[in-house]
Amino acid sequence: MLGPMTAAPAGSHARPTFESRDGPSADGTPDASDASDAQQSAIRVTHEGSTVVIVVEHTLDASEGDELVRAASAAVESGPDRLDIDLRALESYTDEGAHALVACRTLGTQLVEGLHYRTGRGPGRDALLAAYQDVVTGNGDGG
Repeated sequence: MLGPMTAAPAGSHARPTFESRDGPSADGTPDASDASDAQQSAIRVTHEGSTVVIVVEHTLDASEGDELVRAASAAVESGPDRLDIDLRALESYTDEGAHALVACRTLGTQLVEGLHYRTGRGPGRDALLAAYQDVVTGNGDGG
């Protein structure tokens, strides 16, 4: 059974799930595997009212793309009105990672306000444009 959601300390990289399946240890601290995963993940999930925001930091490669899709799936299952994927802290990406952005599009269609991307200039915007360029040219999964 899942316990209540917990917030990560400022500056940490929270896992893209709301809490481990086993919950915190008896003293309230995460177990060693949770701490290890938290340091390695570039995916952070937060809530802003009825919107779930998934922040992608540092790099978006195939592995982090898989994490992004899992986080988006879990977010949609929690029943928000809207899902935002924030790419403003992204520093680099691979084509495989960028394709995860398109994979999340289908998940967003299940929400009242849908899926939205937050970007600025730089790698986040470039990754989004690259992902959807492949869809336009027929090289991506198309939805």
